[in-house]
Amino acid sequence: MKPVLVFSHKSIIKIISLLLISTLLSFHSAIAQPTALPDAFTADYSVERGSMTLGKLYASLKYTGNNYEYSKYTKATGVAALLTGIKITENTNGRLSGLEVIPQNYLFNQSRRSKSRVDKAEFTGGKAVGSYKDNPYNVVIPNGTQDRASMELVLARDIAQNKAQLKYNVFERGKVKQYSFQKMGNEKISTPAGEFTATKVKVVREGNKRETIFWLAKKIDYLPVKIKHTEKGEVITTVLKRYQKL
Repeated sequence: MKPVLVFSHKSIIKIISLLLISTLLSFHSAIAQPTALPDAFTADYSVERGSMTLGKLYASLKYTGNNYEYSKYTKATGVAALLTGIKITENTNGRLSGLEVIPQNYLFNQSRRSKSRVDKAEFTGGKAVGSYKDNPYNVVIPNGTQDRASMELVLARDIAQNKAQLKYNVFERGKVKQYSFQKMGNEKISTPAGEFTATKVKVVREGNKRETIFWLAKKIDYLPVKIKHTEKGEVITTVLKRYQKL
């Protein structure tokens, strides 16, 4: 005959209490997990000035294990292509530590006919080593410094986590600059890719010579569905046309 386990009244209460504590801890752990970085995706955007389409922007984000690669390619089209022939390639890759984004390589290449402007950097050993317009640099950078492209991933992460302070050290053109963003509430945005409820975020700058506003949609992990840049009376708008998770 198998032995019968007999629990006292106090033992049963203790077991139930432990089960409840375990369940509550598991629940707390589940809700305390930070929101993930944007999922891997591909997307197409149109770049417009008023009713004129200036070009197209293609973006993609891919993960391989703990590594990421975020790429953007902009190409002038139509009349703009005839006048400028401009092409812009921007790429960042690096690794992830939890939800920390650690860039390792950055490339920005803007070509216009026979001219080009290149900014490339390797982040290693607390330094950024590279060149801008063929002028070499070797600069000590603070921990957590982003490049201009990886900053978009970090901003999406922080908007998803509802962080109040949106300030980042960003390395560009051989220097560390501080970018700050201000939330301006939510808006409904209509795009060729669909309707979105987006968080409106403004780049904080001194003076009023330039203004850049992003609309970041929860439905696509707080990536931009619209960007509006105003400078010298000219307004350039970038609008999402297609988005696909990979």
